[in-house]
Amino acid sequence: MRACRTEIARLAAVALLLSVPARAQSTAPVPLLPDNATPAPAAGDDNAAPAPDQDIQSTPLTPADPSWIGTLGPADSALPRTMWTGTPRGVVSAALPLLQPTTSPALQDLARRLLLSDAIAPPGADHPGAPGLPELRLDRLLALGRIDATPLIDALPDAVRSETFDRDSVELKIAAADVAGACRLVQDRVGHYRNAWWDRALIACQALNGVFDQAALGLSAMREQKTARDPVFEALIDTIDGHRQKLDKLPDPTPLRMALLAAAHLPLPPDALAAATPAALAVWATSDKVPALQRLAAAERAEQLGSLPPAALGLVYASIDVKPGEQDAAVAGGKLPDDARGRALLYDFARSNAAPDARVGALAPLLADARRRGALVAFARLVAPLVVELKPEPAYQAFAGDAARVLLASGHIDEASDWVALAHTPELLMIDELARSGDGAREAPLLQNAMAALAARDPAAAPRQADLLLALGAALGVPRGDVPLAPLLQLPHPGMLPGAALWLDQILSTAAGRFGETVLTSVLMATAGDKLSPEPVVLARVVAGLKAIGLEADARAIAVEAALDAGI
Repeated sequence: MRACRTEIARLAAVALLLSVPARAQSTAPVPLLPDNATPAPAAGDDNAAPAPDQDIQSTPLTPADPSWIGTLGPADSALPRTMWTGTPRGVVSAALPLLQPTTSPALQDLARRLLLSDAIAPPGADHPGAPGLPELRLDRLLALGRIDATPLIDALPDAVRSETFDRDSVELKIAAADVAGACRLVQDRVGHYRNAWWDRALIACQALNGVFDQAALGLSAMREQKTARDPVFEALIDTIDGHRQKLDKLPDPTPLRMALLAAAHLPLPPDALAAATPAALAVWATSDKVPALQRLAAAERAEQLGSLPPAALGLVYASIDVKPGEQDAAVAGGKLPDDARGRALLYDFARSNAAPDARVGALAPLLADARRRGALVAFARLVAPLVVELKPEPAYQAFAGDAARVLLASGHIDEASDWVALAHTPELLMIDELARSGDGAREAPLLQNAMAALAARDPAAAPRQADLLLALGAALGVPRGDVPLAPLLQLPHPGMLPGAALWLDQILSTAAGRFGETVLTSVLMATAGDKLSPEPVVLARVVAGLKAIGLEADARAIAVEAALDAGI
C-alpha cells in the first residue's frame, strides 16, 4: 500500500510552513532619571548642544532565544506568540514531560498547537545538565505521535540540538514516512556521536534501503567489537538479509524497530501492539510491506491516539479484501461482526454507497459498536464526512441522534442543527447547547429536562451523568434553572483528582492571564490515563479556565466530548 503511505505523509504535512518570528518588542518601563542627571534636550531645540562622541554608547541586543520557534501561524489556529509571558522557564520544563498520549481529539489538538506554535520562549535559562526546551518539545511530539511535526526539526538551529534531540528526530522522520530524511540525518550524525545507537541506526538505514551487504558487514563488525548485544535488532537485520529468524516479542517497539519489523515481513508480536507508542503504531499501520488485515488493529489504535489521520484509517479499511456479497449480508442482517475487519467491511460499504438508505444501514451498527467500545468521539472523525452528505429526513429519525452526535463530536456544529431538531431528545438538546456559544434563544429548562430524560433512560447511570452536565453547564454559563442540588450531594466520586500544585497552578495562571501555562496545565488536568478525565469537577475547572483565556471553542469541544464519553 505505497499509496497509503504517501497519502499519510500528505495529510500530516499540509499547511505546515515555518513562521518567521518577529523580533520581540521590549515592554520594559523606561527608568526615571536620577536626581543628578541632565534632562535630554527637547526635540526641535536648535540651541541644544550636540552630545560629545564619548557619550555615545551602544548596548548589544540580547540574542533571541530560539527555543520556541514554531511552525504554526495564525491560519493554523496557533496560540499567541506571547503565550509564555509571565511564566518562568522552570515551570514549563517541569510540566512538559507530563504530557501523555490521549484519545481525546480536543486535548490532542491543544497539545499540538501548544508545542508547535511560534512563540517567544519563556524567560530564563535551561538547568545545566537537564534537557533544554527544544529537546523536551521534540520528545513530547514524538511521544504523542505528531508525525506532522517534522518541519520543526529543520526550523530549529543547530545550536539548540543535542544527541537526544537528533535521536528523536530520526524516529519522528521514520514515523512520518520520511526514511530518506531520517537516514540522511543518521549519515550526518553517526561520525559525531560514535556510539552503539547510531551504529545500529546506520545499519538499519542500510537494510531499509536495500544495501544488504553493507548492513550485514556492519552487524558483523558490531559483533566483533563485543558491543552490548541487541538480539532483537540482530534478528531483524538477519531476517531482512534473508536469514529468517523467529521473533516472539518486540521490546521497545520504536518507529525504527517497527519499520525493520515490517521490512522483515515478520508478524507483529502480541506484546508490541499494547506497548507501541502512537508514532510506532502509525509506522506499522501504514507500511506497504504488511498485509492490510495485519495492520487493522494498529491503525485503529493509532487513529484514536491521533498519530494517524482519520482519512488514513479509512484507506486501511478500504484495503481489506471482501468476499462477494459479504457486505450486503452484514448490512441486511443489521449486526456488525465484532472485530476490526467487520468495522472495515461496513465502513467501506458506507463510503462506497451514496444511497442514503444503504449508508444509514451501514453506519448505524458501526456507531452502536463505537459506543460499546467507548470510541465514539474518535470514530466520529472518520465517519463525519459520510454523515455530512446525508440529509436529515423524517425517515431517518431513529438515526438522527447518532448523526447529531457524530457531527457535534467532530466539530460540525452547524450541520448538526437539523439532526438535533429531528431527534429532539432533551439530553441531545443539552449537548447541542454545550457546543454553541449560547445566545439565550432556548427558553426551555434544558438542564432539568435532560436530567429527567437521563433518569428515565438509565436510572443507574443518570446521577453521574446529571452531575457532569451540572458542572459543564455551570462552567459555560448554561442556566441551572430549578434543578435541585440535594439529590446529587451524596454522589460518590471514586475517581482520582489532580495534585494540589497542578490544580493551584491552573487557577493562578488563568487568573493572571498566563496563556500558555493555562493551556498546558489544563491539558494535564484533563488527561486521565489515555482518556479524557470523567471527573465533573476537574472538567468544569478545565473548561472554565480555557474559556477565561479566550479559547471558548476548545472549552466547548471538551465539554461535548465529556458528555458523549459519559454516554449522554
